[in-house]
Amino acid sequence: LVSDFTTFLIILIACFSLSLLGAISDFFVEYKVGQITQKTIRDIRKDIYHKINTVSVETLFKESDGNLVQLEIGDVENVANGMFSVLKSFVEGILSIIVTILMMFLVNWILALGVLLLSPLSLFVSRFVAKFNHKYFKRQAQIQSELNRISLEAINNIALLQTLDNQGKVLRKEGKIAQFSASWTNPTTRLVNNTIYAVIGVVGIVMISFTPTYPILMMSVGSLSSFLTYTAQFSKPFNEISSVMSEFETALFSFQRIDAFLAKDDDIDEGKEDIQDISEITFEHMSFSYEKDKELIVDFNETVKRGEKVAIVGPTGAGKSTLINVLMRFYDPIEGSIRFNGVDGVSIAKKNLRKNFGMVLQETWIFSGTIMENVRYAKADASDEEVIDACKRAHADTFIQTLPDGYQTKVTAKAGLSEGERQMITIARVMLLEPDIVILDEATSNVDTRTEKLITDAFDQLLQGKTSIVIAHRLSTIKNADLILVLKDGHIIEQGNHTSLLAKRGFYYSMYSSQFQ
Repeated sequence: LVSDFTTFLIILIACFSLSLLGAISDFFVEYKVGQITQKTIRDIRKDIYHKINTVSVETLFKESDGNLVQLEIGDVENVANGMFSVLKSFVEGILSIIVTILMMFLVNWILALGVLLLSPLSLFVSRFVAKFNHKYFKRQAQIQSELNRISLEAINNIALLQTLDNQGKVLRKEGKIAQFSASWTNPTTRLVNNTIYAVIGVVGIVMISFTPTYPILMMSVGSLSSFLTYTAQFSKPFNEISSVMSEFETALFSFQRIDAFLAKDDDIDEGKEDIQDISEITFEHMSFSYEKDKELIVDFNETVKRGEKVAIVGPTGAGKSTLINVLMRFYDPIEGSIRFNGVDGVSIAKKNLRKNFGMVLQETWIFSGTIMENVRYAKADASDEEVIDACKRAHADTFIQTLPDGYQTKVTAKAGLSEGERQMITIARVMLLEPDIVILDEATSNVDTRTEKLITDAFDQLLQGKTSIVIAHRLSTIKNADLILVLKDGHIIEQGNHTSLLAKRGFYYSMYSSQFQ
């Protein structure tokens, strides 16, 4: 009795030890797979962020915000989910398959060879189904990117929510097709494996009946029962891997999208020279076009001296921003050159060139942080006194002092400030930076008349001795410009000052007259 109890206790301890070992192994595998996955995803996110900061502005202009968000967040999460699911199933499956194969060969090597020969059938079937799913998962990923783009627009413009709903319907349709087609992978794999299980069972029964005649077969009922258990265990990893095929396909397409983005060329900047105190900008036979077969700026020649005011006017979509993009080397001229103090802009490092520009556009750039941090963004080493002085000159100090925490008040792009107050913060940045060249795009369009007068006076002080380039919509604001460039359909069709352009009675004259009818 004692002996039996001892044996029972030993078996119980052995079973418990094996169960504990299995649990520890499962934990270790899941932990390591999770660790590898998170490290890989961290590196991918770093690579994407680095690529966003190294590709050319031209490349970013062609990418929608929604696509970039999908790459940085959605696609990375898809890769993480697919990688974790597949790796976990694969690692656990490999260990299970190795142990099971050894046990099957110990029981009956003939049936073990049969299982190994038939098992690839399930892989072929799952591969066939996955290939069929390929186009649906690709379409689903494309729709997801488009939906993100629409979502971002809808956040800024609530009127687009209806469009978002329509895109959601398209996504649901494509997603349902993709998931439905993917759902066949696991059942078909199980069908093949169950068929193999049945074939092995029938062959085993035949071997039992022929064992007395052919001892080499060596099959008993007990051996067949054990072997069928191992066969089921052997097919389990294949079933588990096929069950995560949906995550794998989604991860695969997300990875392909990420890889395609990371393969884009970095911004080419062969400029080496530094430049400061720009006193003259010269356009020498400068031509530019976005597309080879569509000319925009052709053989443009002009010299802009320090302190002069250049205005760019034209109807919506005329290409007023094109000249700014070329001037700041977001794009380079197709022919000719733009010279700064006589130095070809292409030979100047882009970073060194752009630090001489200050921009105040209709679109306000406010980041999550304090007022002080937002203004200091233009000049990281500026003191608090310099920031406050810039805000006073921009006439932003008055409203800042009324905020709960003054300059330490936290704001975001959409909360904490009115549209006019946000614009005044961006103007204060330029006041702090005091660049050689100031670019204005109707910078006072979002403030009231009284504030506009105060800001205009502040700009008059700021622009003394500096070059200014104004993208003008209200022609009454650029009467005193030294040079007015009139654009239409991307072409500079007229140029001169206000008086000379009115005297020509051309396109500028008709634009000016229409604003005062």
